[in-house]
Amino acid sequence: MANHDTHVEHHEAHTEHSTRFYWIVGLVLAIVTAIEVAIFLVQDLFLHELFLAILIVLMLAKGVGVVLYFMHLKGDFKIFQFLFIVPFLLAVSLVLLMLTLFSYHVGIAG
Repeated sequence: MANHDTHVEHHEAHTEHSTRFYWIVGLVLAIVTAIEVAIFLVQDLFLHELFLAILIVLMLAKGVGVVLYFMHLKGDFKIFQFLFIVPFLLAVSLVLLMLTLFSYHVGIAG
């Protein structure tokens, strides 16, 4: 009986969104993408580090939006959220670490 109650609670946590909701989320993601492109086009106005930081923050915001709404992770069990978020944060941390470590490396030929 307890398992049935848990299933009902989980099903109620998954609120069904309308098609309009997903169009709005898609529009917000498209606007964030347009902002990223605009920032790329005027990148000479920013310091290199600031430029990268802004793009990384916007990238993470888009990624979170896709994961929460299109992959339906927002209403999922906490363990599934944990199993997705922890490796994702590890991967992002490693990428940022590598970018920081090798940002001024000229390569083998240099």
